[in-house]
Amino acid sequence: MINRRAIEFTVLFVILPVAIAVAPARYASPIPILWVGAIAALLFLRQEQNLDRSTLWGLGGVLPGLPGVLLRFACLGPLLLGFAWLMEPEHLFSLPRDEPRIWITILIAYPLLSVIPQGIVYRTFFCHRYRDLFGNGVSMTLVAAACFAFAHVVMHRWEPVLITLVGGIIFTSTLLRRRSGLLADVEHALYGDLAFTLGLGVWIYTDAARQGL
Repeated sequence: MINRRAIEFTVLFVILPVAIAVAPARYASPIPILWVGAIAALLFLRQEQNLDRSTLWGLGGVLPGLPGVLLRFACLGPLLLGFAWLMEPEHLFSLPRDEPRIWITILIAYPLLSVIPQGIVYRTFFCHRYRDLFGNGVSMTLVAAACFAFAHVVMHRWEPVLITLVGGIIFTSTLLRRRSGLLADVEHALYGDLAFTLGLGVWIYTDAARQGL
């Protein structure tokens, strides 16, 4: 018997990212597509009677979970710094040093324009919609993280896929453990803003240049 949900999962989280990655940039800008997906996911989730609404932007798990999030960030942040130093030493801290206004704008805009829709699609929607396929435990965490990482093939580099795989495991674990999409988004924003601060945003800039933007 054909599992329609498995087919849907394959189309949305395997085939679609590949299609976006190979399409000309002027036809497949990731952020607008991500927001279209997030809005569609919200409309779907709105109709779901058995959805735990806290997995969107629930406040209940924020205060209890925030100390753990900050402690983990304090431990893993230096590792991300080391990774940036190894991979992009010439760009280390280049954004805050050379373009402080752009840097501050990114620190504010990235959570709003990128983290929020990613949280909707790759955490709340994914963990609710495909619970019957992957459960609510380790399997769900690993598959959701793998799909989150695979979405970054649109950047045409392996490094973003690697670090977002690790990030995806962390953020999905936070969502499932604390039942708070808001807390997971805060954690995602911390690492994303740190990555831009360290100069890893060059992966986005160089890919844009490669595609003639």
